[in-house]
Amino acid sequence: MSLVLAVLPLLLIIATGYVLARSGALPAADWKGIETLSFRVLIPAVLILAIIRTDLSWATFGTFMITLMLTWALVSLLALMLRLFPHARLENPAFTTLFQTGLRWNAFVALAAAEQFTGDAGLSVLAVAIALLIPTINISCIVVLSAFGPGQVSLGGVSMMVLKNPLVQACLVGLGLYFSDLALPDPILQALDMIGRGALAVGLLAVGAGISLRRLARWDWQVGVALLLRPILGPAIFAGFAFFFGLSPLQAFTGVLVFAAPAATNGYIVAKQMGGNAELYADVLTWQTLLSLAVMPLWAWVFLSPA
Repeated sequence: MSLVLAVLPLLLIIATGYVLARSGALPAADWKGIETLSFRVLIPAVLILAIIRTDLSWATFGTFMITLMLTWALVSLLALMLRLFPHARLENPAFTTLFQTGLRWNAFVALAAAEQFTGDAGLSVLAVAIALLIPTINISCIVVLSAFGPGQVSLGGVSMMVLKNPLVQACLVGLGLYFSDLALPDPILQALDMIGRGALAVGLLAVGAGISLRRLARWDWQVGVALLLRPILGPAIFAGFAFFFGLSPLQAFTGVLVFAAPAATNGYIVAKQMGGNAELYADVLTWQTLLSLAVMPLWAWVFLSPA
């Protein structure tokens, strides 16, 4: 029961964001600023601090990273296989959206869940996953959107989109500090720590503000496929690899969070800009957010409950 209740604070914070947004207590324009603050300042501070405090040796995280990449590759293949079923009348904009919602993941939700279920140890493991997968997933999604969308993006354009991602930039800064053995002064470390304390809650408030419950009525088979990829098949595939490779319960559960978290909200903007089905993306995002919160305690019970 305690594992089920552990997700309740996340749900309450998301619900608070939803109520604040729908009641007009905070205007829509303010929420854009809050989300930008979270994405560009608060969450990057959490990542930098987590990376420089983590043992990033291959002996510690090598198998974990291999498991992440194998899962990413298999989920990507399953998403691409949707093109093999022309009778389903899956048009290119819908296909690219299903690919995005199957691969992209909301770091706000995953980080908050990791902290809630595992504490700082989970944040450190998740920082490794973010450093590895955020660039990989962004590149793969942009390539698919370019191949099946109306516009073309050059290799340089793809690189710039990835490098401009604040989460990627934070990982690069954190990795640079870690491998250079530079020690940040205590005042900077304390500042990062203070910023990080509110980062996850603010990020969840922004997630709640972006939810539109009326979209729950807009159900079709495409939404069902998106939910099958994430958060059903993705975490199950990772869990299978985790058992096969013998990952620790902490790494196994944290990796599952990567594929159980809902899709990232920035994919909606990318869909609008690159010819995807943005409305379908928004519909899927609402369903995924609610379903993700339901499955996370189940995975916590699988990996974190006492034997």
